[in-house]
Amino acid sequence: MDGNLYIDIDDEETGCLFSDWDSEDMAILEAAVGHHPGWAVQIDISGRIDGTAEVHHLVAMLLEHGGVVMDDYTAHPWTLPEILSGAVIDGLRFFDFRGYHKHGRS
Repeated sequence: MDGNLYIDIDDEETGCLFSDWDSEDMAILEAAVGHHPGWAVQIDISGRIDGTAEVHHLVAMLLEHGGVVMDDYTAHPWTLPEILSGAVIDGLRFFDFRGYHKHGRS
């Protein structure tokens, strides 16, 4: 990803996965996955780029065979079909930082 995405695999045993999640968001994720996940891939984006195309490309590869992804803008666990279709949840699309800030959410 040309050094624009910082990708890390985190787990609860040796890392700090979910340590800052509230119980409601955790319940939503567990319901979507069907169990409590023990690990996750975390993607951070360089501040030098928009990152939308890069995130969408990487997420499409990661979710090709199932799973969900959560972004910083909704508590919704996004599936690949939802992302590809441009589905709107709570007024936002997946990774919709522009819409999030436009509507004054924080």
